[in-house]
Amino acid sequence: MRRIGWLLVALCASSGVYAKRSDVYTEYNKFYVESEKDKAWEEVAVSLPAYPDADAQWRDLYISNTYKGKPKLMVNSIYINTDKTVHYILNQQSDQGFNNISTEAMYCPNRTVKIYGYGDDVNKRWIQPKKSDWRLIGTTFNQLDGVRSVLYQTFCVDGLPRDQKELLERIKTRAMR
Repeated sequence: MRRIGWLLVALCASSGVYAKRSDVYTEYNKFYVESEKDKAWEEVAVSLPAYPDADAQWRDLYISNTYKGKPKLMVNSIYINTDKTVHYILNQQSDQGFNNISTEAMYCPNRTVKIYGYGDDVNKRWIQPKKSDWRLIGTTFNQLDGVRSVLYQTFCVDGLPRDQKELLERIKTRAMR
Protein backbone atom coordinates (compact mmCIF):
# COMPACT_ATOMS: atom_id res chain seq x y z
CA MET A 1 0.00 0.00 0.00
CA ARG A 2 2.89 2.29 0.83
CA ARG A 3 4.38 1.73 -2.56
CA ILE A 4 1.16 2.71 -4.29
CA GLY A 5 1.02 5.87 -2.15
CA TRP A 6 4.57 6.83 -3.12
CA LEU A 7 3.77 6.09 -6.73
CA LEU A 8 0.74 8.41 -6.61
CA VAL A 9 2.81 11.15 -4.97
CA ALA A 10 5.49 10.77 -7.66
CA LEU A 11 2.88 10.90 -10.44
CA CYS A 12 1.24 14.04 -9.04
CA ALA A 13 4.60 15.76 -8.61
CA SER A 14 5.74 14.91 -12.13
CA SER A 15 2.50 16.06 -13.76
CA GLY A 16 3.16 19.60 -12.47
CA VAL A 17 6.57 19.58 -14.14
CA TYR A 18 5.07 18.51 -17.44
CA ALA A 19 2.34 21.15 -17.19
CA LYS A 20 4.96 23.89 -16.88
CA ARG A 21 6.94 22.41 -19.71
CA SER A 22 3.91 22.39 -22.07
CA ASP A 23 3.50 26.17 -21.51
CA VAL A 24 7.02 26.79 -22.71
CA TYR A 25 6.82 24.59 -25.80
CA THR A 26 3.63 25.77 -27.48
CA GLU A 27 2.73 25.29 -31.13
CA TYR A 28 3.24 28.96 -31.99
CA ASN A 29 5.96 31.49 -31.44
CA LYS A 30 4.59 34.15 -29.09
CA PHE A 31 7.59 36.40 -29.75
CA TYR A 32 7.00 36.58 -33.52
CA VAL A 33 6.10 40.00 -34.91
CA GLU A 34 4.14 39.92 -38.17
CA SER A 35 5.63 41.99 -40.98
CA GLU A 36 3.77 43.80 -43.77
CA LYS A 37 4.62 41.01 -46.24
CA ASP A 38 3.00 38.37 -44.01
CA LYS A 39 -0.34 40.14 -43.64
CA ALA A 40 -3.22 39.09 -45.84
CA TRP A 41 -3.97 41.54 -48.63
CA GLU A 42 -7.26 43.40 -48.41
CA GLU A 43 -8.76 45.34 -51.25
CA VAL A 44 -9.73 48.95 -50.53
CA ALA A 45 -13.17 49.95 -51.79
CA VAL A 46 -13.05 52.54 -54.57
CA SER A 47 -15.70 54.50 -56.41
CA LEU A 48 -15.97 54.55 -60.17
CA PRO A 49 -14.08 57.40 -61.87
CA ALA A 50 -15.76 60.01 -64.02
CA TYR A 51 -16.56 58.85 -67.52
CA PRO A 52 -13.86 59.95 -70.03
CA ASP A 53 -14.63 63.18 -71.83
CA ALA A 54 -13.09 64.92 -74.82
CA ASP A 55 -10.07 66.05 -72.75
CA ALA A 56 -8.97 62.47 -72.03
CA GLN A 57 -5.33 61.75 -72.83
CA TRP A 58 -5.39 58.42 -74.69
CA ARG A 59 -2.16 56.66 -75.66
CA ASP A 60 -2.03 53.81 -78.16
CA LEU A 61 -0.63 50.53 -76.84
CA TYR A 62 1.54 48.26 -78.96
CA ILE A 63 0.69 44.59 -78.45
CA SER A 64 2.20 42.77 -81.45
CA ASN A 65 2.36 42.88 -85.24
CA THR A 66 -0.50 40.40 -85.53
CA TYR A 67 -2.80 41.90 -82.89
CA LYS A 68 -6.10 43.12 -84.34
CA GLY A 69 -7.63 46.09 -82.61
CA LYS A 70 -6.41 49.43 -81.34
CA PRO A 71 -6.04 49.33 -77.54
CA LYS A 72 -5.67 52.71 -75.85
CA LEU A 73 -4.80 53.65 -72.28
CA MET A 74 -6.09 56.84 -70.68
CA VAL A 75 -2.90 58.22 -69.16
CA ASN A 76 -4.53 60.82 -66.91
CA SER A 77 -6.66 58.10 -65.26
CA ILE A 78 -3.80 55.97 -63.91
CA TYR A 79 -3.18 56.02 -60.17
CA ILE A 80 -1.80 53.68 -57.52
CA ASN A 81 -4.20 53.07 -54.64
CA THR A 82 -3.21 52.58 -50.99
CA ASP A 83 -3.72 48.82 -51.31
CA LYS A 84 -0.97 48.74 -54.00
CA THR A 85 -3.37 48.25 -56.91
CA VAL A 86 -2.92 50.16 -60.17
CA HIS A 87 -6.19 51.66 -61.43
CA TYR A 88 -6.66 52.77 -65.03
CA ILE A 89 -9.17 53.23 -67.85
CA LEU A 90 -8.69 51.08 -70.93
CA ASN A 91 -10.27 51.35 -74.39
CA GLN A 92 -9.96 48.20 -76.47
CA GLN A 93 -11.10 49.78 -79.70
CA SER A 94 -12.06 47.40 -82.51
CA ASP A 95 -10.71 47.51 -86.07
CA GLN A 96 -13.93 49.25 -87.13
CA GLY A 97 -13.46 51.97 -84.47
CA PHE A 98 -16.03 50.85 -81.91
CA ASN A 99 -15.06 51.73 -78.34
CA ASN A 100 -14.95 49.08 -75.62
CA ILE A 101 -14.07 51.16 -72.55
CA SER A 102 -13.54 49.65 -69.10
CA THR A 103 -12.20 50.83 -65.76
CA GLU A 104 -9.90 48.26 -64.23
CA ALA A 105 -7.36 47.59 -61.51
CA MET A 106 -4.29 45.38 -61.49
CA TYR A 107 -2.73 43.77 -58.42
CA CYS A 108 0.87 42.96 -59.30
CA PRO A 109 1.94 40.41 -56.63
CA ASN A 110 -0.87 38.02 -57.63
CA ARG A 111 -0.84 38.85 -61.36
CA THR A 112 -4.56 39.57 -61.22
CA VAL A 113 -6.89 42.11 -62.80
CA LYS A 114 -10.39 43.24 -61.88
CA ILE A 115 -12.91 45.08 -64.04
CA TYR A 116 -14.92 47.63 -62.07
CA GLY A 117 -17.12 48.93 -64.87
CA TYR A 118 -17.84 48.92 -68.59
CA GLY A 119 -18.38 52.14 -70.49
CA ASP A 120 -21.70 53.04 -72.04
CA ASP A 121 -20.55 55.30 -74.89
CA VAL A 122 -24.08 56.50 -75.72
CA ASN A 123 -25.15 57.62 -72.23
CA LYS A 124 -21.59 58.39 -71.04
CA ARG A 125 -21.82 56.30 -67.87
CA TRP A 126 -20.31 53.21 -66.25
CA ILE A 127 -22.14 49.89 -66.04
CA GLN A 128 -21.00 47.68 -63.18
CA PRO A 129 -20.56 44.00 -64.03
CA LYS A 130 -22.67 41.44 -62.18
CA LYS A 131 -19.61 39.36 -61.37
CA SER A 132 -16.50 41.38 -60.73
CA ASP A 133 -13.78 39.10 -59.41
CA TRP A 134 -10.01 39.22 -59.54
CA ARG A 135 -8.91 37.19 -62.60
CA LEU A 136 -5.47 35.73 -63.17
CA ILE A 137 -3.66 37.35 -66.08
CA GLY A 138 -1.49 34.32 -66.76
CA THR A 139 2.06 34.34 -67.99
CA THR A 140 3.73 37.56 -69.05
CA PHE A 141 3.55 36.64 -72.74
CA ASN A 142 0.03 35.21 -72.68
CA GLN A 143 -1.46 35.26 -76.18
CA LEU A 144 -5.04 35.07 -74.88
CA ASP A 145 -4.88 38.42 -73.09
CA GLY A 146 -2.13 40.33 -74.81
CA VAL A 147 -3.34 43.78 -73.72
CA ARG A 148 -3.24 43.01 -70.01
CA SER A 149 0.08 41.23 -70.41
CA VAL A 150 1.55 44.43 -71.83
CA LEU A 151 -0.03 46.42 -68.99
CA TYR A 152 1.45 43.97 -66.47
CA GLN A 153 4.91 44.44 -67.99
CA THR A 154 4.41 48.21 -67.88
CA PHE A 155 3.08 48.55 -64.33
CA CYS A 156 4.49 45.59 -62.43
CA VAL A 157 7.85 44.45 -63.78
CA ASP A 158 10.61 46.11 -61.70
CA GLY A 159 8.07 47.03 -59.00
CA LEU A 160 5.40 49.71 -59.00
CA PRO A 161 6.39 53.11 -60.46
CA ARG A 162 7.49 55.60 -57.78
CA ASP A 163 5.89 58.66 -59.38
CA GLN A 164 3.98 59.90 -62.40
CA LYS A 165 7.16 60.71 -64.33
CA GLU A 166 8.46 57.13 -64.02
CA LEU A 167 5.02 55.82 -64.95
CA LEU A 168 4.90 57.89 -68.15
CA GLU A 169 8.44 56.79 -69.03
CA ARG A 170 7.46 53.14 -68.60
CA ILE A 171 4.41 53.62 -70.82
CA LYS A 172 6.59 55.16 -73.55
CA THR A 173 9.28 52.48 -73.40
CA ARG A 174 7.26 49.34 -72.64
CA ALA A 175 3.75 49.83 -73.95
CA MET A 176 4.15 52.07 -76.99
CA ARG A 177 5.96 51.45 -80.23
